[in-house]
Amino acid sequence: MKVELSEVIALFSFLVALAAFWHSIRSSKAMSKQIQKISDNHLRLFSNVALSKASQKYVSLLSEVNMEFEEIVKNLSAPARSVCTKIGIVFDQFDSEQMAHPCLSHAFETSISIVRKAYDKELISQTGDNLEWRIEALRFLKDDVIKYKKVKLKKSIFSFWKKLQNPKTPEEIIDSSTDFWNSVETIYDRIPENKVADLFIQTSKHLSEYSQLHNEIIEKLESLERRLEDAIKENTLEMFNIEEIPNLGQKFYRVKGDIDRYKKLSFLDYYEMGNDLVYDGIGYSIYAGSIVFIASQHFMWGKT
Repeated sequence: MKVELSEVIALFSFLVALAAFWHSIRSSKAMSKQIQKISDNHLRLFSNVALSKASQKYVSLLSEVNMEFEEIVKNLSAPARSVCTKIGIVFDQFDSEQMAHPCLSHAFETSISIVRKAYDKELISQTGDNLEWRIEALRFLKDDVIKYKKVKLKKSIFSFWKKLQNPKTPEEIIDSSTDFWNSVETIYDRIPENKVADLFIQTSKHLSEYSQLHNEIIEKLESLERRLEDAIKENTLEMFNIEEIPNLGQKFYRVKGDIDRYKKLSFLDYYEMGNDLVYDGIGYSIYAGSIVFIASQHFMWGKT
């Protein structure tokens, strides 16, 4: 059977046409994918631009509120640090062993520094109310110092060999800190018990300086907090959630939390505590001094 040349040419033309057809289909699919990718990128870009524009008012608000908050903190930090120094000087003045080492102002500084570091993580995560009632436990250290002495006397000289569990909570960190308890013990040992009430009269004068300044900023802090809360309520009516916007959501709630915590950095009114002051004026001074020191160290919150 002979195959005519014309038939071969026709078959070849058919195969070429078929190949061209399949190539056009593949090219069409590739082009469709490319067009879809361009479309998706365009929509994503448009969405990001729209989201950026829509969230700009929250960025501007956060910037304004944070600047005002930082200015408030700046104005209170230096006086707060000064109050801590003055309390330390009062402790030195009532020291029955003024030539002894360490001086009581150093022991006081050590104790409040340990408290601040112990609560470091809580200072960027917990509410102001939570921190307030937890730190209040420091008010009455006298009984704890007595217990610490008894336990220390019973310890073996080889007790340091025992592996201690890593403390996790601030309370555990303070409780396991020998530097804290040795400093506090030194203060109690060297201030005569019959002078404690007089000591507190002096430290309370300096604490009043802080209280007055802190009371003056409460209204401003509450106003800043309300502005952020109103913005959060407004955001519930939007098509996006500021919490889901990278950086903005985290910073928004961090600033709001810091304002709440700073607002709560006050201490119980010692004029309403009656005879408790006479019993443990030293403990109250360390408790209140810790709060004042935390207020002076806002720039260090969450960094140690």
